[in-house]
Amino acid sequence: MTKHISRRSFLAGTASLTAAGYLSGCSPASTNVNSALPRQLVWSTYGIGTGTYNDLAAIANTLTSEVGVPVRLMTSDTGIGRLAPLINGTADYARAGDEYYYAFEGNDEFASEMWGPQRLRQVWTPPGNYGVLVREDSGIETVGDLEGRRYPRLTASTSMNRKLEAILNYDGLTGDDVVQVDISYAEQVEALRTGQLDALYHNTVGSNIEELASQHPIRWLDLGGDDPSRYDTWEELAPMVRPGEFTEAAGMEPGESAVNMQYTIPLTTLADRPVEEVSTLIDYIDHYYDQFKDVTPDAPNFARDAILLDPMVVPFHDGSVDFLEAVGRWTPDLEARQQALLEREELMADAWPPFLESNSEVEELSLRWVDWKAENLPELPTIEDVPDPGDEPSDDPDENGASS
Repeated sequence: MTKHISRRSFLAGTASLTAAGYLSGCSPASTNVNSALPRQLVWSTYGIGTGTYNDLAAIANTLTSEVGVPVRLMTSDTGIGRLAPLINGTADYARAGDEYYYAFEGNDEFASEMWGPQRLRQVWTPPGNYGVLVREDSGIETVGDLEGRRYPRLTASTSMNRKLEAILNYDGLTGDDVVQVDISYAEQVEALRTGQLDALYHNTVGSNIEELASQHPIRWLDLGGDDPSRYDTWEELAPMVRPGEFTEAAGMEPGESAVNMQYTIPLTTLADRPVEEVSTLIDYIDHYYDQFKDVTPDAPNFARDAILLDPMVVPFHDGSVDFLEAVGRWTPDLEARQQALLEREELMADAWPPFLESNSEVEELSLRWVDWKAENLPELPTIEDVPDPGDEPSDDPDENGASS
């Protein structure tokens, strides 16, 4: 009989994790019913209690209870800490944040002799919406109103700070136009509550901002409109991001909507992960979707018709492509972009060793590498034929996955 995971049983299970970090939704007597998957899986992600961790924990519990595959979740507070286990073979998969893009490109911390460009692949790409919120009593109604106000500069978060800069650019501002406050991501809510910040950057769902909204009415700053010039710097600062409409966010009234940044924190793996294994894992995520879709606020975004395919800044794994082709979501433009990214990967792999040798003494190695790629690598083709998720309803009753 198929079992559905309730929020109560899910939270009880994660609260009783062993020191080894295993998540189990069934007794130890469970056996792996499909030999395409390893006897156990190891996934790397954010820390216990984060929304990203909770999403993966819900899926891990489902895989264990339904398929008999125990899943170990490794956690880290840093991008390198989340990706290193995947790259060195300790973890099989990682849900690590924007680091997947910077690792593929060999940028930032990955522009070093130890790392360089990595052969990463996207496996499954649930979307999320992120933006800037303020207290309603702040007098801030638009991004332009942030001028002269206290604005977060997040510690150890290069990629999020670039997004914060891109949001300011939306209304013609830069970091010089605000009072930047050095603060960690987790400290923002309390800082907004106590007046140390006038704005914060956050996912649109989460218990901490729900609590904040229950105490102080909040407003999400809208990033919509018909002027494409507002997004001119987004491609450079945050190429994995696009404007996306959202509803039902913390502090929103029923029927209210706005636009902010939409992007994926994807499940990723290495290019040489066996195709049959990846295909089987995706099949199980899709098939047992109904068992975990109500466990966390973002779990519904793991539906096959909800995953984000554009922007594509890292290639999909062949097993993912096979699945997307089978369910009718792969398009000619996606295939062209995929092939261009694979070509880019080879060009970077060939160029990195001689580039590093000739630039080993350069202080700003990452910036030099970015400039070299801009001058020497072909532009990637655009994707124009992918509808927004949910725009085209399917006649298939199993469109969002099925349970049996």
